[in-house]
This record gives sequence, C-alpha cells and structure tokens, in this order.
Amino acid sequence: MTKTEEIKYIISDILNGEREKFSIIVNLYKESVFRIAIGYMHTKEDAEDIVQEVFIKTYQSLSGFKGKSEFSTWLYRITVNTCLNAIGKKQRFSFLQKAEDTVSRFFNIKSDDKNPEEKLLSREKEKAVKDAIDSLPKQQRTAFTLKRYEDLSQQEISKIMKISDGAVEQLLQRSKVNLTNKLKKIK
Repeated sequence: MTKTEEIKYIISDILNGEREKFSIIVNLYKESVFRIAIGYMHTKEDAEDIVQEVFIKTYQSLSGFKGKSEFSTWLYRITVNTCLNAIGKKQRFSFLQKAEDTVSRFFNIKSDDKNPEEKLLSREKEKAVKDAIDSLPKQQRTAFTLKRYEDLSQQEISKIMKISDGAVEQLLQRSKVNLTNKLKKIK
C-alpha cells in the first residue's frame, strides 16, 4: 500500500468517527509543517503556533480534501496560507530569531569560536539575512521557503503554488539573485 493510499484510508476512518487517528497524520507531517513555518516565521514559538493552527485547520477541513492532489500538497498549501495570513496580520514584520545554524552555515561561522565582537556581527548578519528573505516578493518568498526549508522539488512547489514548473524555476532564480544582491552588502 502506498503512502497516498494509506492516508486516504486514515482520512476515511477519521471522517467515520475514528478521530484519534488524526494523530497519525500529525506525526507524519508535523516536522515538515514546522520547517515551512520556521522559514516564514523565523522563531520557534511562532512556528509552533503555526503548526498548531495548521493542524486545527486541517482537521476542520478534512472533509474538503478530495484526493485530487497529494495530501502533502494540500497540507503544505494550508501551511503556506496560514503563514502568509499570520504575517499579514502583523503591522510590521518583527522577526526575532531564525535558526542560528542556518545563518552560521551561510556565513561559515562556528558559534563556539566567537568573541563578543564576532557575536555582535553574527547577530547583525542574521538580522540582515532575515530582512533580505522577508523583503522578497510574496511569490518568490513562498518558492524560496518551500525549496530551502522543506527541500521540495520544483514540481511539488508548482502544485502547492498552483503555477507551472517554469514559473517556479523563475521565482527561485529571481529569489536567489535578489538575496545575493541584498546580502553582498553585508558579507
């Protein structure tokens, strides 16, 4: 039995009253949903809030899943929309912390080797990276986040975003160029 078939049976069971089986879906997808959420929200706490909200929305709208796409595609679309809505509700983007290892890898910095001045520079670089990602146009940011944090293929991203593979490729290229240009100034 494929994962898709297994998910369809689990959904059917849930809709037929076996609500406890929803925990299977949560356990299968919570890490993926979290990675997408952290890509948008940048803080563990905000991402965890998004994860909860996504699974509440998913449970409430489970009967709306028609199986025309992969369940993961449907779930990731809910995740992206929930993240974008959460960001839209904030008047000003205030992103406190992103996973430090991502920035450290980007700048090849080892946290153990930092003196106070290096730590300050690292925090400034981290903020600049967050600001650069946050300043991307909505479509570029969505494609970038799904690729970088969930490592989805262009085809999977195109299904989630409901655009062509070529459009995804262009968005990824543009986001790379935009980020490179913005980050040249801080390296």
